Amino acid sequence: MALWLAVFPWHEASGQQVEAEIMVHLEALPVLHREHMADFSRSMTDYIEEWDWLEEDLPEPVHVGFEAILAFLGSAVKTQYGSRLTVYSGTDLKYLDRWWLFEYEREDLLQHDDQQFNGLTWLIDYYVHIMIGHELDKYTEFGGDSHFQRANAIAVDGRFSREFQRGWDERLDLIDGILADDYRPYRLIRNRYYRGLAAQKANKLVEARTLCREAVDLMAELHKKNARDERLKEFLNAHYLQLADVFSAESPTEVPDAEPSKEAYEVLMEIDPAHKSTYEKRMEQLNP
Repeated sequence: MALWLAVFPWHEASGQQVEAEIMVHLEALPVLHREHMADFSRSMTDYIEEWDWLEEDLPEPVHVGFEAILAFLGSAVKTQYGSRLTVYSGTDLKYLDRWWLFEYEREDLLQHDDQQFNGLTWLIDYYVHIMIGHELDKYTEFGGDSHFQRANAIAVDGRFSREFQRGWDERLDLIDGILADDYRPYRLIRNRYYRGLAAQKANKLVEARTLCREAVDLMAELHKKNARDERLKEFLNAHYLQLADVFSAESPTEVPDAEPSKEAYEVLMEIDPAHKSTYEKRMEQLNP
């Protein structure tokens, strides 16, 4: 069976900081262990949602999803489980983790502890900090640095802990890549794009187009360096419709000027030929 946990607020005073979607498939477990893990998703959700991850609240909670198919690995002092894990947030962020290994008994209480290694909670912390970092990047240039650095510290400690488990080498490589200089343009693209969407929502359409055009120009630079850039393709696959909308919108108080939008569509058609027909249709609708 699969357990799907609904998302709901827990912290009315200051606002929920992180909302969790936890999908844990238990059908591969022996019957007894399915019963023992029946409340596991609820425990994970409480662990994530009932914790203050940030010093201040964001306009909206950070969305973090975990999906796993649990396997029983054996019992020694405690029961051991393993799974491949998918961690996601929004439409363009997804991480696949091959080595989620942990011990768990149904009476266990998940607690935040950054000193004593725990294969379950440390992995949760690691990915929650990564997703918070990406979310903060939307609002401020490189605003997620402190949370990415926290994820890096967790990966380093996990890699060199006495209770070493497989997977932390890959997690250290992942977060090192996010913090690397050559990843900074992708972070800037997300910043400009999401700030542009926020401006569009506030009916500041000139500002929206300006910010999204900056994102498009950054993408064009990356495309020029590598026309097969997979990160760029994933971003455009997730957001091409919103980009097309931004450049076709007109403000009732604005003197229409189609040329800047036409130029943006031309760049998008060059770097994103898979969605060329969408950009062509929007460009044809612009005022001559």
